[in-house]
Amino acid sequence: MNTKNYFHYIIFLSCAALCFLLACVERIDISTEDSPPRLVIYGYITTDTAQHAIRITRSTGYFVTTPPEGISHADVSISCDDGVFELEESPEEPGLYLTSPDVYGISGKTYTIHASVDFNGDGKTEEYEAASYLPFPATLDSAAITPSPIMDKFLQVLIWGNLPEESNGYFSFHLFRNGITLNDSLRNFFVERDEYIVTKKLVALPIFQLNTERDKYKFSSGDTITVQVESITSEYATFMENAQQELRGPVPLFGGPPANVETNIHCLSSDSKVEISGFFTAYSKHKTAMIYE
Repeated sequence: MNTKNYFHYIIFLSCAALCFLLACVERIDISTEDSPPRLVIYGYITTDTAQHAIRITRSTGYFVTTPPEGISHADVSISCDDGVFELEESPEEPGLYLTSPDVYGISGKTYTIHASVDFNGDGKTEEYEAASYLPFPATLDSAAITPSPIMDKFLQVLIWGNLPEESNGYFSFHLFRNGITLNDSLRNFFVERDEYIVTKKLVALPIFQLNTERDKYKFSSGDTITVQVESITSEYATFMENAQQELRGPVPLFGGPPANVETNIHCLSSDSKVEISGFFTAYSKHKTAMIYE
């Protein structure tokens, strides 16, 4: 093929491709109207002696940038076979319900949240419940921070400890620097399954890879670094992983459409038309701390 014919051939292919693309163009109108608001109930009880919280809010539209509206005047309690913990609404934050400061959960027990909520503001309350087993804790003996053997400019966090004999199979981890959580966002929530751990012993198990080019991972000598492990239920692990998937978007890009993450909150009224989101869970905690040098 001579040069003249070659350029004619290229021009022909370009025109053909352009015609093909133009033929595929179709105008699509996407509705951005907000769906009806949903009742959102989220909270937990742990083995910490602390003021535990349940948050009850009304969902907002996708493009709304203000925080969700808290729903006041609900009756909220957490119960198990040992008794009932009544929660009081925070005077500073509508929709935030708190236990007394001396409340704690006990491993091996099942806890149930009960909430009476007037979601529609019509003066009629509806009853909502959810239950969660509180798993036995993993224990941490020590932790260490060393250079990562697989990535430059990264540190790795290693832990030593033991898994419980009555393992529920799922564990999450949080890292603190001088009491401030470094991975408190949904995107950075990390779950480990004990099926990947051969024995009940945790020996130099790497749980975090930290990019030292990020300011929050530029530790200074004398910093107190704390590692916390939470023993969580499989249901809560699935809830958090599904929420992460919706946050990150579908993979591949043109995968399935977004969907509401499944909740364990249910309404006791079979004829209720209120849509529900959120989750109630119970989990155990254990910590170990070190001084960074």
